[in-house]
Amino acid sequence: MITKAALRKLPAKADDGTPYCMECRRYGELHRMVASGVTQHLECEAWSVAIYAESDRLTHEQMMAGEPCPGCGEELVSLGELPSWTGKGTMYLTAEEQAARTAAEQAFKERHAYCHAGRWSMAGSAVSHCGRCCPPPPMSPDQIRRISEIFQDSAEERVRKARREGATYERHESERRLPGRARPVAVVLREYNERRAEALATGKGEDRTLIRSAFPDAELMFRWRMQLGCGDIVEILTLGDGRPPTDMTWSWGGSPLRKGAYTCTTHRTPEPPYQAVSRYLTRSTLDLEGDKDLRREPETVGYWTVKLECGHLDHQITPLDWKPADGHRQTEPNDPDTVSQRKARIEQIKEHLEAAEYAHAIRQIEQGHLEPDPMTTCWTCQYEQPIVAFQRVGWLVPPIPVKGRSEADTAVAPRPNRVQLEKRVADLEAEIARLKQQ
Repeated sequence: MITKAALRKLPAKADDGTPYCMECRRYGELHRMVASGVTQHLECEAWSVAIYAESDRLTHEQMMAGEPCPGCGEELVSLGELPSWTGKGTMYLTAEEQAARTAAEQAFKERHAYCHAGRWSMAGSAVSHCGRCCPPPPMSPDQIRRISEIFQDSAEERVRKARREGATYERHESERRLPGRARPVAVVLREYNERRAEALATGKGEDRTLIRSAFPDAELMFRWRMQLGCGDIVEILTLGDGRPPTDMTWSWGGSPLRKGAYTCTTHRTPEPPYQAVSRYLTRSTLDLEGDKDLRREPETVGYWTVKLECGHLDHQITPLDWKPADGHRQTEPNDPDTVSQRKARIEQIKEHLEAAEYAHAIRQIEQGHLEPDPMTTCWTCQYEQPIVAFQRVGWLVPPIPVKGRSEADTAVAPRPNRVQLEKRVADLEAEIARLKQQ
């Protein structure tokens, strides 16, 4: 902390009038106060951003087992008896309780002297945690289930309302009649009900909420046909008809796709591209078996879920004790002579490598074989295709018109197909022939 004389010499505002953080000025640092959130509350630009990563957060099982907070090392769930002053108003505290509470407050300030962020605490614990460097506690499976039920009920109610009211939509720029015909509705409905029944039969009680989210009631599902950039036409089902497929974000293999894209397993790129790792999300462990031929002993490594520069998710293996804060370590020399020698050896086997694989090998040599590798292959990019057009097919279970409604409120019946029209013509011709005989 600087002296008061030095503090008076520091400007209180930037040239554009933006105030500097008063707390940072006390330590001789000038950081602007920036607006955040909907309320436009001013926060220090240097200290308002959390310094923990998603990988630092504990699981619910770890928290309940008594593991401490990854940020400050203090308890999250109290395993012992709570102090007597916990939950009491300050006016009801005894002198001893007031002294203990003051000591706990002073300990928090010492742990987070430079954070000047909000604080939070767990019910049943007397320890306060910092909102900047202490990752928030995980939700329990029951909390996740309850929240999922609330969102699912809300989404289903919106779809039921849209079915009742027969909402109309403006024509989308990508909407057009696609070549070919949609599959028979009876076949699609039977297949959907079979998959839904199988999922519900095999799922456990706590998984039924997620199954219900993946397989809603058949009457809530809407049918679409989509034409992909490769030329293929696929049929899909969505919960309701409120959003066209081009405005939705799909997922494949646990990885979100880019908006307005879908996957095609028939037309894929010849080789998966290499993408830079933009963020390390969560880590688990992976046991690797030993290999006598490679003289490799059995090893436990870190198995990270990573977000790539393209936006897709993938996995990467790292040393067990490695953390994103450690950065990428150079494992081989990359001086000009060594780089030239290794590039020459790669040139000898270039014909056996794919183009992306060869470019990646050259990049590794020039960087000195960083560990972990800052780039990895993205298999999702290999199958992703843009949605160039779509066609509305209709509800999987057509809505039944309600008697007593006006013509404007009655849902429009689906257009009959050729088979239905031919059957109607044949029935009319038979009726005309019968009347002529009479």
